[in-house]
Amino acid sequence: MKRLSIYHALIKFTNTFSLLVVLGTFSLYLYLSKRYDVQPNFIVGVGLSLGTWIIYTIDHLLDAIQLKEHASSTRHRYHFYKHRQIIFIVFISIFILLVLSLKLSRIYYTYVFCLSILTVIHFLMNYIISRRHLKLRLFKEIYIALVVTIGFVITPVLEHYSEINLPYIFGVFGVLYLINLANLFIFSYFDRLSDQKDKMLSIAHFYSPKKLKQFIQIGIGLSIFLTFILLVNGIISWIDGFVFLPMQLSLLLIIIKPSLFIINDQYRFYGDLIYLYPIITFPFLH
Repeated sequence: MKRLSIYHALIKFTNTFSLLVVLGTFSLYLYLSKRYDVQPNFIVGVGLSLGTWIIYTIDHLLDAIQLKEHASSTRHRYHFYKHRQIIFIVFISIFILLVLSLKLSRIYYTYVFCLSILTVIHFLMNYIISRRHLKLRLFKEIYIALVVTIGFVITPVLEHYSEINLPYIFGVFGVLYLINLANLFIFSYFDRLSDQKDKMLSIAHFYSPKKLKQFIQIGIGLSIFLTFILLVNGIISWIDGFVFLPMQLSLLLIIIKPSLFIINDQYRFYGDLIYLYPIITFPFLH
């Protein structure tokens, strides 16, 4: 029982602070850098991971401040009660990002500016515009998945754009986009009751659980199909399949057996954990 409690405490801690998001982002950055055959820039990798955490945390803070102590999820309640401390940490993190940026080439400034604009559009669409136009919430997960995938796929090769293998990048982008989208839909599927209680809209507001589950399964199926097509045509290698297929099958297991993952928000923990799978391949990468 004690071990189980430690296990649940670990899940709650990592989910509350989005720690697997940070580690998973760094893991994918290193993996794709190696697959692009470019030298990883650890400053860029740390900056990408920290920037991702800042965006996730600001998103949670905005929800928490809006819901206050009435929030249903542990993550939002904690962000409300500790919002001053968390905001302070966010400002420190932004300062660290600014210091790191001094060591980067100019091409990253334009890139980060573009990603920042896309992120601001997300916040405007999610917290302001969609209040008047509810149907825009249909695009929330679709848009977030797009921005996240751009960050994952483009960042490692930004300094080496003249050496880009376009078929490989487009293929990986397609697979990861479908994985990210399915993952976000899974979170919405599991969060639908608490979202309804908190009057927060997501795609789960517009579709029944059965229909949303079908969307998720179709998305994962398309991702698996695309992976096999890319493998058969030699656009990606077996090592990419060794990363992508376990990610896809893990998400499929979560949505097929929701009763196993709904307890203690394990679906979010294991949904974020898939982005650490590339670590397994590091010994085989040159």
